[in-house]
Amino acid sequence: MAFALFLFLALLVVLLALAFTVIAVAYVASRRLVKPLRRIGGWTPRDLGLDYEDFTFRASDNCVLKGWLVKRDPGRVVVLVHGYTSSKWDEDYVKPAIEALGKAGYSVVAVDMRGHGESGCETTLGYRESFDVEQLVGYLRGVGFEKVALYGFSMGGAISIMAGSRSRVEALVLDSPYVDIRESGRRWVGRTRGLLGLLLRISYPLIMFNASRMIGVRPGELVMYKYAGRVRAPTLLVAPLRDDLISPGEYKKLEEHLRTGARVVEAWYPETRHVGAWRDFKSEYEARLKGFLEKYM
Repeated sequence: MAFALFLFLALLVVLLALAFTVIAVAYVASRRLVKPLRRIGGWTPRDLGLDYEDFTFRASDNCVLKGWLVKRDPGRVVVLVHGYTSSKWDEDYVKPAIEALGKAGYSVVAVDMRGHGESGCETTLGYRESFDVEQLVGYLRGVGFEKVALYGFSMGGAISIMAGSRSRVEALVLDSPYVDIRESGRRWVGRTRGLLGLLLRISYPLIMFNASRMIGVRPGELVMYKYAGRVRAPTLLVAPLRDDLISPGEYKKLEEHLRTGARVVEAWYPETRHVGAWRDFKSEYEARLKGFLEKYM
């Protein structure tokens, strides 16, 4: 009897310790989720042979966003929207995009999203950011740009879908946009191996619950199917076949939803990883991008 009681108490202690560990991991992970490490780089568009101005934009809630303006064509501008944990200093996709677009004659705006780079506030994983970008589109039209395109990567692609569903833009370019934050988040934590990875997977529902409470946005608001059908602008979708954060099925379903609203959808499924097309297919990517924008900008 005493031994059975001992086993019961020992098991209870283990379970309580495990529960405490899961709760602690979930809290720390959710805090890191809404306050990612900021990526600050050392290059500027001038290193690419492009003149630029530092750009400061104040969102409707007074959050200060900072970026660059490469002013080339006075009437056409492409807004680059980076992904989660990234910034305007990203060298994998922002840098080659600025170089290609700037040298093709387009004006380019690259802005750090809230909670990233030099910008203030905390991230909302794309939701509040979409209103920032929508407001930025209106600002750019107000200072003389007649044609505006949104070009988003990963979380920035989702931001562009949401903003593009509400505001008039001439074109959308979506590279590896997350489709359902819940599924992409689950795959994101799945990248971590070992004991920590196991704890993250166990605590994932609690991580999402905590994060949604912290940012004031329900995860269901960050599912792109509900916005894609309201996009009207011609859209270029870059959907990597080896993306470990978004499944081919999600991309196909997103494409179908986009086709119900957008007058034109060009879809490219390169054999690469998440936001890897600039690295692995630079020449083809540049040709597709320029050809698409020339038709609709």
